[in-house]
Amino acid sequence: AAAAVGLLTRNPDAAGAAALAAVPKPLRTVREAFGCTMNQGLSARHDALVLRPRVLRTLDRIDAIMIDPRALYTDELTVSRVLGVENSARAHAWEAVRAALDGGGLAPGWHPLADIPGAGSVGEALISPVRDPLAAAVLTEARRSQPRVYSLDDYGLRSLAQGFDQLYPADGSVDHAVAAAVAELKAAGNTVALLTTSGMRATHRSDVTIGLLRPGHSPPWAADVIANDLTGAWRLLHALPAARAATDSAVRLSASASAIGALMLIPGVPGRSSASVNVGMVASLWFGYRAALKTLRDPLPEPETAHDWHALPVAEVQRLLPRPTDEDREEAAAWWQQPPPLRALHDASVKSWGAVRDFVDEMRGDLADPITPLLATGAAASALLGSPLDAVLVGSVLLVNAALSAEQQLHAERTLNRLLAVQDPPARRRVGALEAQRREKVPTKRLRLGDIIEVHADEVVPADARLLHASNVEVDESTLTGESLPVAKQTDPTPGAPLAERTCMLYAGTTVIAGTAVAVVTAVGSRSEMRRALAMAPRKLQEIGLQRQLRHITRRALPFSVASGALVGLLSVARGTGLREAVSSAVTLIVAAIPEGLPLVATLAQLSAARRLTGQSVLIRNPHSVEALARLDVVCFDKTGTLSENRLKVKSVHPMAGLTPGQVLDAAVSTSYARHSHRVEHATDDAIHQAAADPALRDGSPPRARETRDAFLPFQSGRPFAAALVGTRLTIKGSPEVLASALLRDGDSLTGQVNDMAAKGLRVLAVAERRLTAKQASAAAADPDRLEALCRGGLTPIGLLGLADTPRPAAAAVLEELDERGIGVRLITGDHPATAAVIAQELGIDVTADQVITGSDWEALSADGRAAAAASRVVFARMTPEHKIDVVQTLERSGLVTAMVGDGVNDAAAIRAASVGIGVAARGSDAARTAADVVLLDERIEALLDALDEGEQLWRRVQSAVSMLLGGNLGEVCFALLTTVLTGRSLLNARQMLLVNMMTDALPAAALAVSPQTGTADVKRDEAAMWRAIGIRGAATTIGATAGWAMASVTGPPGRAATVALVALVGSQLTQTLVDSRAPLVVLTSVGSLGALAVVISTPGLSQLFGCTPLDPLGWGQGLLAATAASSLSAVAPDLLARASQAVQRRWLGGEPAGEEERAQGHTRSVRPTLSGPGHADQD
Repeated sequence: AAAAVGLLTRNPDAAGAAALAAVPKPLRTVREAFGCTMNQGLSARHDALVLRPRVLRTLDRIDAIMIDPRALYTDELTVSRVLGVENSARAHAWEAVRAALDGGGLAPGWHPLADIPGAGSVGEALISPVRDPLAAAVLTEARRSQPRVYSLDDYGLRSLAQGFDQLYPADGSVDHAVAAAVAELKAAGNTVALLTTSGMRATHRSDVTIGLLRPGHSPPWAADVIANDLTGAWRLLHALPAARAATDSAVRLSASASAIGALMLIPGVPGRSSASVNVGMVASLWFGYRAALKTLRDPLPEPETAHDWHALPVAEVQRLLPRPTDEDREEAAAWWQQPPPLRALHDASVKSWGAVRDFVDEMRGDLADPITPLLATGAAASALLGSPLDAVLVGSVLLVNAALSAEQQLHAERTLNRLLAVQDPPARRRVGALEAQRREKVPTKRLRLGDIIEVHADEVVPADARLLHASNVEVDESTLTGESLPVAKQTDPTPGAPLAERTCMLYAGTTVIAGTAVAVVTAVGSRSEMRRALAMAPRKLQEIGLQRQLRHITRRALPFSVASGALVGLLSVARGTGLREAVSSAVTLIVAAIPEGLPLVATLAQLSAARRLTGQSVLIRNPHSVEALARLDVVCFDKTGTLSENRLKVKSVHPMAGLTPGQVLDAAVSTSYARHSHRVEHATDDAIHQAAADPALRDGSPPRARETRDAFLPFQSGRPFAAALVGTRLTIKGSPEVLASALLRDGDSLTGQVNDMAAKGLRVLAVAERRLTAKQASAAAADPDRLEALCRGGLTPIGLLGLADTPRPAAAAVLEELDERGIGVRLITGDHPATAAVIAQELGIDVTADQVITGSDWEALSADGRAAAAASRVVFARMTPEHKIDVVQTLERSGLVTAMVGDGVNDAAAIRAASVGIGVAARGSDAARTAADVVLLDERIEALLDALDEGEQLWRRVQSAVSMLLGGNLGEVCFALLTTVLTGRSLLNARQMLLVNMMTDALPAAALAVSPQTGTADVKRDEAAMWRAIGIRGAATTIGATAGWAMASVTGPPGRAATVALVALVGSQLTQTLVDSRAPLVVLTSVGSLGALAVVISTPGLSQLFGCTPLDPLGWGQGLLAATAASSLSAVAPDLLARASQAVQRRWLGGEPAGEEERAQGHTRSVRPTLSGPGHADQD
């Protein structure tokens, strides 16, 4: 550039100024400022030693993070798991292993219990390092910073393993495995950051190395940054997004500064080009400093507790977690004790300041758009070229659009928070002495560690808690573990137990279905097991639909805007126009061609759809997801709690010979557990009670009155049956396997019936009885142990009950409608294959045995085999949460837009991984709601269809609004180019072009984005279709403006002709808008905009300000006639294009083109193969 300027001007000073203007100084200075500030902050706040400061200037380029697993551990070893033993023996085995570990006889890894003295003969124990309290926080932050995160496949990671994008094998030396992984990442072109310890001795090629200084170890001198602990590492990872954002801002600032500097080289333009670059450099220094300072001031994460609460006795837990004092709570509520006027003033000021801060932050985010720097540069250029009013107008349009978008976003967020608050039930907290049993209800977010909570049946657990008292407590933990059966709880410690077997713990989001629990809070908020699992959920594999297309369209439109402006400038110079005037015309056209309203209309359309759906029991957490609903290829459903009600129902009764179904049900009812008011609290017992009252299942016999029991044994851990004693009759209900071994006669026939029922997907309960002597009955009534012993032999079978989950009433209709729309369905469940297949049949999914696959079979498949299975199989049984993620991601990798519908934390990771995550709001569904883009409220699964319809409408509205914005701008550019070629300059000045944008880009486009569309034909959702619509509208706008100008040029002077062209140009865009939608809001804004244009043109003074000439009726008639004719042409253009395409196909390709019906089903055909069996998959 400098050489070209020097040759053209023959002035070395001008060449030097051009060279200075072209240097991207802001990009370098922002990195320097960010790196220096981070260097000082790390040293001052974290005692970190930065050995190579240059690496802090490369943080914006990190795209892969390798974490040495040793960096997440401490030097202490612990017994982390004891598996393969009964719950009653686990504590004893754990103590024996712990003693052996303290004696120094055990190394990290798995050890058979038989090899450990006193630990037992079966089972195994895992010895692993104690995890650093900040390990989970560091991994979560690495994931949040967006690079892909890697580590080694190390047993000590345990639950953290799911948080990594990939785990490399840890064969042989850890040092060499880490170095090999880094080398592989570097070979793939990544910029790698390595977090390691002083134990790393192997040579590696990482770009940034963070070494941890552990007590008792030598410093990691080979590292670039030595961190005293994981807080320093967390801070560096936390800085990565800020470094990238600062660099992106500096790149845009460099371009703007260079452009302004280049303008200052033009004779007559005030200022020196070097000054523009220097101002940009100073601004970038400030941006880099502020970005780093904010990163350093952000609060550190809370460390995890160092205690395994499930492994400690109750007394020890209470000692370590004392109840918060009343003084602590009063301190937080100090303002409530102030006088009412002062309290009201304080609350109002805090609320107002918060609203202003949120508004400013939202506006700042909206202005961080690629369009903003171009408009800001255009405004500055207009001011330099002698048009400060134009600069003010451009800046006003920019700020108004950002303010409107920010207000809409904040309104949507407030509505969302209000609805989510309603979904969260309060917690019941004990106050005062525990013996007094006084309690209060408080919001869940006000719970603190050490608080004592009380949870009753049918209530959701508000926080992770260690049980203090448990009265016949059973908990539905399916949302956390996927286990559909209730878990019996007790207060004894369970050291070394995996999550699903920690029977002394309650976990947030699970549901108590029986009994009353009193527990001490051990974790709240993000530290709960559910939130931790959610933080490790995988990221979405693809960005889809409107979100991606608008970004692509913007990236392609901006260069076109700049190129068209430059072309107008060159044409003007070629026709003899002065350089400054030609550049002014070019800048005007560039600013006018920028679609500044594009972010606003997209935001309005998405938020409008979200508001509509809120009234239809659909809560939109991510507005970008609405449009993706219209593009779905496959929907994956969790079964339990999603397609089913998670409520058992008796489906069949099989009495023994000589007995009736009613007698079987009456005997089963006698063993049910009920507390006060005879309310049934167990899901199984509730199903039996309802069946006992159903004449269809009883074969018409009336229910028998319930007799008073002399003794009762409920279900509990280690006792898989319930029993009741009435007089001398002992009735038992429970697991068929247990009862079969206690029968008086051979139970082979009973076993056969059980197998037949299980093959039909039923959960089977056996009912039996035993006649006791009066002495036996008396002893059993007085001694529960004696009663239990009598239940384990001498039984006579009465019958079998088959139970199954209850499908939701609307589920079958939803699946049928999805099939009619050409959307594939996948059923993913943890149930047995037979059970899953039966449920699928009940839901109307016609599946064969070849279309069912289990989790173990899935694991055995190769990547290609999994892709084929995901395409051909319909039912996925015995699937873990990890399997669910893999199925979803396999479908995504196959190019299918996939939705995942679920209701629990075991679904949350898959929900987050899908293109569209859909959560069903039910009891204990907090994790699913948090991970989801879309939430179906009130458990209304049928609301999914309303969301699909709204997604279709959204595509129509956005395509119409975007084609109006970009098509209108395209028409303006083409008209400007045409008139520049013919006259030497653009007929429309800067203010007129801004006026056109205000008349069309503001209210009419916004109204179009939120109003229903007129057309009913299927809308194509690819980017080509959108560009086609933009081209048609742009051509019509150009034709309308040119026709109006041509007619007016014959009947009047050039100034009048230019104003007629302005009317025709605006009128063409507004009438095309009315073709797309005639909703009241669209009509009102279009007519209002045309009226505003008439006021501007007809008002003396205002007309001259915009360079217009007042028009007579003939001029208005010419402009509106041209606009109407052009709009009519745009309305028939799509059909003309389709016919032309068919003619070309017949002429050049041969054969008949596809008909309308075939074209409409094109999307369906592309999806149908995913629903077919293996035979069809092979054809693919």
